[in-house]
Amino acid sequence: MFWKKKKPTTESPPIMSIEQMEEQEQREAFRYIFQGERSLPMVFKDKQVQVLNISAGGLAFKNMGFTQYEADQVTLCLDIPNFMGKPSFSAQLRILTITKNGICHCIFENCTIEEYEIIHKYVLEMQKTDIKKMR
Repeated sequence: MFWKKKKPTTESPPIMSIEQMEEQEQREAFRYIFQGERSLPMVFKDKQVQVLNISAGGLAFKNMGFTQYEADQVTLCLDIPNFMGKPSFSAQLRILTITKNGICHCIFENCTIEEYEIIHKYVLEMQKTDIKKMR
């Protein structure tokens, strides 16, 4: 009897559709990185910190002696260009990781859809403002 030798199965990475690739690119696009004179001050655990970047998922700032998983209720005053609504935003913020370089990466917890949309609007308007300055 002849036995057929089974070919080894190899797992290849899943093929992404164009829509999935565009979605991944969009996720990266919806983060605003503060540069130059632009900054966003915030108080976390009674310490003044400067936000380095922000997205609807969370934000990052320099570590001022905090530990992983610490959380605090924070308020951000988002000066949103071309926005008529309330510019302040309040949310629970939790530190997920602290890098070797001393950067706290945090997530917003228990936010409403409207609150996420305010951050999306802020990021979009800040990016548009930066693009106009480059022209």
